[in-house]
Amino acid sequence: MNYKSLAEDILKNVGSKGNVKSITHCVTRIRFVLGDESKANDDEIKNLDGVLDVVKQGGQYQVVIGPSVAKVYDEILSIANFSDSIVNGGDMATNNPTDNDNETEKGLLGKALGLISSIFIPILGLLSGAGMIKAVVSLCTVTGIMSEKSGTYLILNALGDTLFYFFPVVIGWSAARKFGLKEIYGITLGAFLVYPTLISAASSQTVTTIFKGTIFALKYKMTFLGIPVALQTYSSTVIPIIIIVWFASYVYKYCDKVIPDVLKMVFVPFFTLLIAGILSLIIIGPVAMILQNILSDTVLWLVGLNKAVAGFFLGAFWSILVMFGLHWAVIPFFAIDIAHYGYDVINPLIFSGALAVLGSSIGVAVRTKSESVRGMSVAAAISSFFGINEPALYGVLIPRKWIMITSFTGAGIGGAIAGFSGSKLYAFGANGLLGLPCFINPKGIDSGFIGLCISGVVAFAFALGSALLIGAKKDAGNRPLIKKKSVNHSAVYAPVNGESFDLTTVHDDVFSKLTLGDGIAIKPNEGKVYAPIDGIIRVAYPTGHAIGLASNDGEEILIHIGIDTVNLEGKHFTLHVNQGLRVIKGDLLVEFDKKAINDAGYDSTVMMVVTKSERLKSVMPTKFGPVTKDTKVLDVELNNSSNTDQEAVIAK
Repeated sequence: MNYKSLAEDILKNVGSKGNVKSITHCVTRIRFVLGDESKANDDEIKNLDGVLDVVKQGGQYQVVIGPSVAKVYDEILSIANFSDSIVNGGDMATNNPTDNDNETEKGLLGKALGLISSIFIPILGLLSGAGMIKAVVSLCTVTGIMSEKSGTYLILNALGDTLFYFFPVVIGWSAARKFGLKEIYGITLGAFLVYPTLISAASSQTVTTIFKGTIFALKYKMTFLGIPVALQTYSSTVIPIIIIVWFASYVYKYCDKVIPDVLKMVFVPFFTLLIAGILSLIIIGPVAMILQNILSDTVLWLVGLNKAVAGFFLGAFWSILVMFGLHWAVIPFFAIDIAHYGYDVINPLIFSGALAVLGSSIGVAVRTKSESVRGMSVAAAISSFFGINEPALYGVLIPRKWIMITSFTGAGIGGAIAGFSGSKLYAFGANGLLGLPCFINPKGIDSGFIGLCISGVVAFAFALGSALLIGAKKDAGNRPLIKKKSVNHSAVYAPVNGESFDLTTVHDDVFSKLTLGDGIAIKPNEGKVYAPIDGIIRVAYPTGHAIGLASNDGEEILIHIGIDTVNLEGKHFTLHVNQGLRVIKGDLLVEFDKKAINDAGYDSTVMMVVTKSERLKSVMPTKFGPVTKDTKVLDVELNNSSNTDQEAVIAK
């Protein structure tokens, strides 16, 4: 894949560099915040080779790439040379107000999702890596391979635990980038929260506890200038440092504005750290801890109402959240719960989802007769094995409704088993099967871990069996829009201007059942038919209602104007070409009176099919919706064989 070319096309079709207010990326998606989303050309981006889909959700314009997203993202940054403020969060990050209506429409939910994702995405890889070290250490100690008193254990455990212990430092760095504050301030404020002396004071015997026995409990031991300080243990916390850095960004900007230039170098940092640091311990930190405890306890309470039911619904619908990018609202709770309770009960409920998608992808790969579909399904299965489901969702499941439903059902069944078993996540680590050690209780393998393993096996088996039973055929009326090209593929363009739709939905059994071949249907806006390819007119039917062409690449194409219009015997049609004439794409072939044909009681839908032959390997639509004669609508893959005669199929 040419990543630079793809990056250029994406940047051009999102409205160019000037329309990008913020850019970041996650495991599979490039996430833009655009000044005006109406300037983005959704269809063109969706049809790019290398793009799986476009999702507009949570205030973001998300271009789904798949595992190669980082390479495309780097090429975009190289081409656009964005400022640090845009790469680090744009206007949303710098607290600058905007007059753009699009920002207002995003609302609090959209801004919250954008905030969460942009803070966690930069550290997600490191977070998973550190979690895997902790999980492997736990697995080695449980199985007796490693002693907790050995030097190897102490070193590896410290390496895996460092990030989580100093989480406020890391989150402070990322939050500072998001809020337009210099990263060193976020790092310093995060380190201040876990300063050893303060940690020791917070964990020592306290004089009293305010609101003891409730989620509002606050420890009170020392004072600052006579003001009580309710010290907390901020190691591994998330919410407090985010709010503290957000507040510090305003303090910094105000100080930078009012302090004379000659004094800024000293007094801007002085007042920023003094004000934000003191208030973080006296007010912001304790209040944020109460908020974090409320969020954690509420989620745990909801899941605890009925773990099996919660597991089924969260397991079944998790992939839908992933499709729309809404899963980022849930992911931070994994880390928050582990910090608060030592474990998380949400993640086990969605663990089997990747295995269900894996089973569905393998099932489609086994049942399909198409080499291209098999290759796509195998690649999607490999991604699902590592916990990345987007390639399978967009390429395998969505085009096959019943397989998608059975896959989600399998994930739900697995989630119910995990919930019923009381499965827990003890370390934030890798996705998919590689993350299995993260669910092992540090005290030893328990019923929760065994239940989780069973949930994955059941989900995989259910989805695989269902896919093998249903088969690999795409759903009529919901076939995917193929975007990938290769040297064996050729493009076919729309023969008329109008609205394209799925050929299987036309009111003619010969075409809807793909008897003649696969292709596309178009509701024409005008009465002109153009050459969709460079080639030769093989058949110019005297009535003008049908044209047969052979392309330079060898595919045979039939254009049929209207349904049963052969009965008009040439009336309302004007033929502009003859058999044997060579044409180039865009040449006028036929004119027809659309209104007169409709008034005569005939459907004027134009159908274009690539007729079946030994040379034909596959035909896939690339665009449903508004099209012109310059819009690519079919992707044709050929093999090497002889052509077949076309005249017999045109007499309809």
